[in-house]
Amino acid sequence: MKPLTSTDPVHIGPHRLLSRLGAGAMGQVYLARTAQGRLAAVKAVRRELAEDTDFLIRFAREVRTAQRVRGPFTPAVLGADPDAPVPWMATEYVPGPTLSEAVRANGPFPEATLRVLALGLAQALQAVHAAGLMHRDLKPGNILLSPRGPQVIDFGIARAVEGTVLTKTGQSFGTPSYTSPEQVLGQATSPASDVFSLAGVVVFAATGTPAFGRGRAAEVLTRVVSLEPDLGGVPQSLRPLLTRCLAKDPAARPTADEIVRELSFAPLPANEQGWLPPSVHQEINDHHRELDRVVTAPSVRSAPVERRRVLRATGAVAGTLLLLSGVGLAIARPWEPGPGPTADATPEASAEDDTDGDATTEDEEDEVARTALTGTFYGIHFSGDGESLYVNSSESITRWDWREAELIETVFSGAERPHSFDVGAEGTLAGAFEDEVRIWNAEHEEVATYTSRAPEDLDLFDSVSLSADGSLLAFRERDQDENVTVRVWDWSQDTVVWERRVDALRPVLAPDGSHLVLDHGSNLPRLEVLNLGTDTTVATFPRNEPGEGDPHPLYHFAFDPQSAHLGVSGNAEKTTVVLDLATGDVVHEFDSSSLPNGVAFTPDGSRLISGGGSGGISPGGSMWDLESQEPLVSGTTVIYEQPTVHPEGETIAVVESDPEGFIVLFLDPDAQRDTHALG
Repeated sequence: MKPLTSTDPVHIGPHRLLSRLGAGAMGQVYLARTAQGRLAAVKAVRRELAEDTDFLIRFAREVRTAQRVRGPFTPAVLGADPDAPVPWMATEYVPGPTLSEAVRANGPFPEATLRVLALGLAQALQAVHAAGLMHRDLKPGNILLSPRGPQVIDFGIARAVEGTVLTKTGQSFGTPSYTSPEQVLGQATSPASDVFSLAGVVVFAATGTPAFGRGRAAEVLTRVVSLEPDLGGVPQSLRPLLTRCLAKDPAARPTADEIVRELSFAPLPANEQGWLPPSVHQEINDHHRELDRVVTAPSVRSAPVERRRVLRATGAVAGTLLLLSGVGLAIARPWEPGPGPTADATPEASAEDDTDGDATTEDEEDEVARTALTGTFYGIHFSGDGESLYVNSSESITRWDWREAELIETVFSGAERPHSFDVGAEGTLAGAFEDEVRIWNAEHEEVATYTSRAPEDLDLFDSVSLSADGSLLAFRERDQDENVTVRVWDWSQDTVVWERRVDALRPVLAPDGSHLVLDHGSNLPRLEVLNLGTDTTVATFPRNEPGEGDPHPLYHFAFDPQSAHLGVSGNAEKTTVVLDLATGDVVHEFDSSSLPNGVAFTPDGSRLISGGGSGGISPGGSMWDLESQEPLVSGTTVIYEQPTVHPEGETIAVVESDPEGFIVLFLDPDAQRDTHALG
């Protein structure tokens, strides 16, 4: 949860806002209190979408369909107003981790937990399908965990079963790893499509990996259509059922009713044990403590009576948790009806039992995580294995599960945060501080430190740049007279292999460490490309002497990971070029009338990407096929600022500026359209 800002409204409809829960492509989500004292998650639509007639039609349909779903495993819609100046929808608030968060933090689930998960999801689909609807995006990130069972959320792409399926060009539904074959092929969908997704979710919970593996969207979707799922890590007793659910032919899959009947006869956890592993129960407990802190904070507490009313509302919405004398959790079996715990006991007992001496430290760390996508944006970097994404801002350096758009950890914050940061392709990290440069391995263990050879003259270190294998590091060292020395350091040998006193703002190393680009800021030449082996200048930019009235040169550049080429995009000559580092010759040149906002090559070196703006100035960016030299984008591309390509080409991460921070979008490499976002 994130505190409200001065720009947030106090109320949305009849709901009083308490805190921010998160944000996505559709808009901001708030924790709020209803007029009846219940807690709700209120989704407020972004202004630009609120002005989009087509979107408003889809949003109104979402509201109508979601209101028809009723069941113990689907949080109810409490209210909505699609026609308000800021359209909104409020649903019951469930304090707990998502399935993807829980599996990432605690590992695969045991067999008994998997049975309850599958049963709860099937019962949720019963409620959805009974309303004549389909969910169509059932995935781990859309499943919240509570002691009373899984809670299926986000019917944002649900559509009525009746009539034809939407087939608008460019409009797609679902998440690749959990999408049914008929959705991939553009064929008619049915409730059986949701059953396919259910099975994929259970396989993920059992193994920590999607049933059809990971990779680029096109690769995963191909496997969904043509290959069998990998059930090797699934308990043997569940494989026959999941195999039928994952059948390519929808007619061969069981219905949600049949899944419920089959699983209801199987052994399930005893009442006193609960259905979730103890570590996940602890996560839920942590969510309740955080919720209690927010709803009873001075800004929203008016009197002891008000506090008790909020606590009762918390218990009524969550309907989940009872702490017995600080010993543990007593959970009602989610597949059996029962009175459940009393509402008043839920958060109050949690708060009283919170004697963790590290609570303050955890709260401080959570505050840093909540502001990870605010402040000034500095850069994004995929980890060496491509499984996570580092986000560098003025507030913190954080690591995210980019596929699930969920925060893994805050790596650096506060005084511990380096003011310059880079990640090598092998997972090595580098950071510059005022008085030293540090190297960490992929496990974030410090392995080397560089300090000034003349510490009495040192002003600061900055502008770190790693080679791909992480063995070499370029950085700047500035003395108190503002003289700058650029060094290339072999940290494993603690040897400076190249250095020069030069007025440069930023040095950038080639992946193989053979070349170095010096960005001289506003001085000319703006860019200088050096061969470190011969210590000679290969090329400079601008290539021609600027004339009077020419624009101030601004360049973005990137090295080709597969060959000795450098891509440079700039506004001085209105072109994007590819330079041969061996000869200094330009081998490709493309029209680029837009203001550059980053350059990248795909991992195989076949494509060149130039980022554009996310606002009204030069939006969209460009992509070219280097063999055919043809552009590969349309007028709807969203290749925005700082394109950063996944190590295996699975996605392209770009940044969209926002008045309150920034959003990281992930694009399908072929369609150049966003699939999901952080922020």
